[in-house]
Amino acid sequence: MSTSRSTLPWLLLAPAGLLILAIIYVPLVYSALISITDAHLLRFSSAEFIGFGNYERLLARNRLATSLWRTFTYSAGTVVLSFLTGLFVALLLNRTTVLRGLTRTLLIIPWATPWLVVTLIWYVMFNPQIGPINEVLNLLGVLEEGHSWLYSSQTAMLSIVIATSWRLFPAVTLILLAGLQGIPPEQYEAAEVDGASAWARFRYITVPGIRTVSITMLTLLTIWSSKLFTMAWTLTQGGPGDATRVLSVYTYQEAFGSNRLGRGSALAVISLLFSLLLVFVYLIVLRRDEEKSEA
Repeated sequence: MSTSRSTLPWLLLAPAGLLILAIIYVPLVYSALISITDAHLLRFSSAEFIGFGNYERLLARNRLATSLWRTFTYSAGTVVLSFLTGLFVALLLNRTTVLRGLTRTLLIIPWATPWLVVTLIWYVMFNPQIGPINEVLNLLGVLEEGHSWLYSSQTAMLSIVIATSWRLFPAVTLILLAGLQGIPPEQYEAAEVDGASAWARFRYITVPGIRTVSITMLTLLTIWSSKLFTMAWTLTQGGPGDATRVLSVYTYQEAFGSNRLGRGSALAVISLLFSLLLVFVYLIVLRRDEEKSEA
């Protein structure tokens, strides 16, 4: 009886484990194996082992360093903007119960909208001739003529960061709102009685109260943004020039644009390691901050 009870959980988990193994780990290993060959899309059957030759070529080119920096900029901008926007909206919703249910439902719309649809919406929004953004800025007197947001190296990255953050911030809002509602209201009442200011209540009650969900959300945002492909490719295709050529776009261009599957697979491995590094460094920084706050 004890043996069957100990094996039952593993038997129940086995189908999910096999599925994860088949759709995640097997492709990862296969991609890593291709990355050490000179595989070409048009002559894949004649691929030969070349060791770390693809990695050496990529590391010797400035394009990889530029792409890594673009990925870091894109990820950092998206994480900061989407998290701060989501936190601001969550704080507003937490202060009132009027139409809170309707607001939550409306917030789900951007999150539930497919990425391709979101990119098409923002492509129209940023259009220099008919885009609403230029129209509003013209009415406010900020711009005198339409600006080519997606075709300027100065604003292309900012544009895709804004579009991506619009898609991601509703998830941040809903998760942080759940964390805010888990904070006992008695803590705020006691702080008000003691004369604590709004900033003091936010710093010493709200921030510690949502620390756990914030760490989780920031980690997820880092993972999502560091591997996104649809937004940068559909809106700018990595341009103008290499202004938005993040690692995912660079990988696609090498693997399917230049037909160099081996080099594209090497870039995919580098992209995975880069994402893991971002998350690892981020968790270390947050852990140190948490230890300081507890000391």
